[in-house]
Amino acid sequence: MTNQALSTIERSYTQFMVFLMLSKHAVFELASAHELTGMQAVVLCLLDKPYRMNALSKLFNCDPSNMTGIVDGLEQKQMVTRYSDKLDHRSKMVDLNPKGRRVRKQLIAEICGADGYILKNLTTEEAEQFAGLINKINTAGQDRGN
Repeated sequence: MTNQALSTIERSYTQFMVFLMLSKHAVFELASAHELTGMQAVVLCLLDKPYRMNALSKLFNCDPSNMTGIVDGLEQKQMVTRYSDKLDHRSKMVDLNPKGRRVRKQLIAEICGADGYILKNLTTEEAEQFAGLINKINTAGQDRGN
C-alpha cells in the first residue's frame, strides 16, 4: 500500500470515528426525551432484528451482565421482549415489541430525518452509497468474527 493510499485510509478512518462520536452524542442527547439512558437508546436503535444477548454484549465489548442490565431496563419500560433462542435454548434473544419499534422509529427519525443533524446533508443517492459502504465495512468486521 502506498503512503498516499494509507494517508487516505487514515483520514477516512478519522472522519468515520468523528461520525461515530457525533452519532453517539445525538442518540445520547435524544435518549432522555424518551425516558431512556444513552445505552438503552443505542441498543434500541440497533435492534432492527432479534439479537442474541451474547451477540449484543460482544458487539458492545462488555460483560454480559452489563448488557443484561441494559435490556432489563428496556424490558421494564416495555420496549423489548426477551425469550429463549429456538435453536439454542441456553441463549436468550431480545427483540423489540410494538412500543420499542415505535420509539426506535422516532429516535432514528429525530437523528436522521429532515430535522436531524447527522445525515441531513446527504442526498438520497449519497445516503444509499453511505449505507453500502458501511455494510461493506461491517461485513468485513463480521468476517473476522467481530
